[in-house]
Amino acid sequence: MGDVWAKLARDADGRVTAALPLVDHCLDVGAAMAAVLPAWLPALEAAAGRPLTPQDIARLAVLAALHDLGKANRGFQARIDPKRAAIGHTGPVASLLLHSKLKQGAAAQAVHAMLADWGATEHFAAVMAHHGRPLDAFACPPDSAHWMPFTKYWMPEQGHDSAADVLPVIAAVRDRWPLAWETGAPLPQAPRFVALFAGLVTLADWLGSDSRRFPIEGPYGAERGELRDREASAAAIARGLVPTDTPPGDFRAAFGTDPYAFQTQAATDDLGPVALIEAETGSGKTEAALWRWIELRRRGRVDGLFFALPTRSAAVQLHGRVNAMLRAVWGDGAPEAVLAVPGYLKAGDATGQALPDYAVRWDKGEDGAAPDARWAAERANRFLAARVAVGTIDQALLATLPVRHALFRASVLARSLLVVDEVHASDAYMAGLLDRLLTQHRAVGGHALLLSATLGAEARARLLRQPRAPRDEAVAVPYPALSGGDTVRGVVGAGREKQVRIETSGAIDDPLAIAERAVAAARAGAAVLVVRNSVGGAIAVAQAVAAMVDDLAFKVGDVATLHHGRFAPDDRELLDKAVEAAFGKDRKSGGRVLVGTQTLEQSLDIDADLLITDLAPIDVLLQRIGRLHRHVRERGAFAEARVVVLRPAERDLTPLLARKVGFHGLGGHVYPNLVQLEATLRRIEETPDIVIPRDNRRLVEGALHPQALAEVERDLGTAWQNHGAERSGGVSAAAQTAAQVALDLSQRFTELDWGNAEAAVTRLGGRDLLIDLDPPLAGPFGKPVWRMRVPHWMAGGATTIERDGATGLRLGDRVLRYDQWGLRQG
Repeated sequence: MGDVWAKLARDADGRVTAALPLVDHCLDVGAAMAAVLPAWLPALEAAAGRPLTPQDIARLAVLAALHDLGKANRGFQARIDPKRAAIGHTGPVASLLLHSKLKQGAAAQAVHAMLADWGATEHFAAVMAHHGRPLDAFACPPDSAHWMPFTKYWMPEQGHDSAADVLPVIAAVRDRWPLAWETGAPLPQAPRFVALFAGLVTLADWLGSDSRRFPIEGPYGAERGELRDREASAAAIARGLVPTDTPPGDFRAAFGTDPYAFQTQAATDDLGPVALIEAETGSGKTEAALWRWIELRRRGRVDGLFFALPTRSAAVQLHGRVNAMLRAVWGDGAPEAVLAVPGYLKAGDATGQALPDYAVRWDKGEDGAAPDARWAAERANRFLAARVAVGTIDQALLATLPVRHALFRASVLARSLLVVDEVHASDAYMAGLLDRLLTQHRAVGGHALLLSATLGAEARARLLRQPRAPRDEAVAVPYPALSGGDTVRGVVGAGREKQVRIETSGAIDDPLAIAERAVAAARAGAAVLVVRNSVGGAIAVAQAVAAMVDDLAFKVGDVATLHHGRFAPDDRELLDKAVEAAFGKDRKSGGRVLVGTQTLEQSLDIDADLLITDLAPIDVLLQRIGRLHRHVRERGAFAEARVVVLRPAERDLTPLLARKVGFHGLGGHVYPNLVQLEATLRRIEETPDIVIPRDNRRLVEGALHPQALAEVERDLGTAWQNHGAERSGGVSAAAQTAAQVALDLSQRFTELDWGNAEAAVTRLGGRDLLIDLDPPLAGPFGKPVWRMRVPHWMAGGATTIERDGATGLRLGDRVLRYDQWGLRQG
């Protein structure tokens, strides 16, 4: 190979100090593919619809090894001079294979013969997508505009034939895996198999490109063989990419308590690949999910775990619980759960600090582990490759969208149990993406578990592929319940009954009145939780509480504040810990007021004496009620669980129909379906005294079932019927949008629609700005703020960032302030 290189090392002055030959790099990546394939063999075979033979596996390793053969082109090789144009190496392969003259050459003929014999045309297109998305140059039919410009870099020039430099690469790979070239059946042609392979090629490329294990400085050639095989295996083991056994042990050993009956029943095999646990908040669904993972792992059904939650706060809190479980089960050497939340660098108990060039410094040593053991925690696009990760649902949903590295996310997730917490039906678009994710996951043999306290019949039927029941039948479905396949099984022992008194108040637009009600209860000794539908509404009440009685306001240290999603990651960690201390299971008695948004309603272990909440759809409202009287304790005058539901001053919601923007989250983009809100009000007004979990199913179906909504529309007349039709159309449109934008991996790889998913990614927070601040902002709680996430809509498309004083940021013509109330405009 001589001078044909794949990777360079340079000194501080930019001079080349070492060049890794292309043949060596290709063999490195082929070895990495061979090392990781065993963990995904069950998924590959499920996608293929047949067992894989040793020859199939050899051919997959060969194809992965050939991922960079395009680097032989003269334009890429010229990049040894940093001043030369940055010519790539994937698109040029298409020109080598398709140009009328070049395709007659020995290199192109060798590749064409291989692909024809192996039935690997689609698979080769998948290999060329290893940078994160399919190439238009390999689409069907191919567009010459995407490959023709590269033709000149292959044509012979000054006695050198760059195309001929491909032949030694193919020869070396053939010598390493000769079985691949023997006569045999073609590779599996199933599109899902090809898509799964595409993601694994990216994994192998990243693994085989790690210069810490595969040094650019050598050794090269035959001397590299032993190092290559050793380091490929070691890298796969260190990064948790090789299946391992699960230690023996019972539920008590894992969680420190004896199980409820439903928690062990949830681990049985008869629930099928997609199962559902429906039980009230605080009943132990999380432990049931973790126990199902442990038991499925012992049976060899799954390897990894991704626990997906609706909010960052919920993920941060659960992350600690999952790590405690891992230590209890595995003891010394337990796998570290990765916190899969962008903006955080967390693996186990260790916290990382981002350094230049994507490096990370960890605050705790790795106890003798390899330097790449926390590799999956260091970049958001790697999160799902961790053996165990706890994160936000958007990280999994990105596997369904035509965005960079979606196929990698989907592929590495295939070996894991996907747990989705707090599933409900309020967002048709997100539900549509979840449906597509479950379809993908199921099709490659994956297992999923859905957790919900409030899932309606329509959503349950869609997610479990069951027919939707009429309202009367839906109300009669057992609750709590385990569902999977064609069965729904009622369970007992999922927690204690809780009697709740609900009242309504027309004070939703009066933050002072809300604060006065909360403060009065706090002065009487209550731990009061106030949940608003908007950040602005929450800030108004929190500021009013702090102004009235500072010593009862929720604080971090001695700074009054509140809880919502627009705080820096380090401050969110302080907030979450303060919430747990003030409102968790082990909180002290005494009055206090915590104000926040939807970040408080899901998954956090909050135990309030009194709940004051804005009106919301019944499934969301029940989630919030789950934060009330969560644990057994002495509550004095608040022994009865009470909820104050805030509505407009006028009971009639009809004026909201004409508003173009929402009113404290009623209508608009937060909770746009006013029919659901009216139905919710009716149900809680009819029966202000409810019992949880006894009444959950009745309330949910009474306010969300299509038949119940149709009754409300008929009662209230034409304007409401029109609104219902509009919202129904909006729901259908949102679901249709999700179906249209989401990847359909049942299509041939070369026909995948990789169009513009800007709107879809924005909705998942994929276009938010993640800003590293040096020097840091002065944080409101005494901790410097080095990193800040700015929502896409708040950034206004700005690409330039300037400091504006000690606590401000200037993004274009917008000024943002960051203080104890979070990130705000102005």
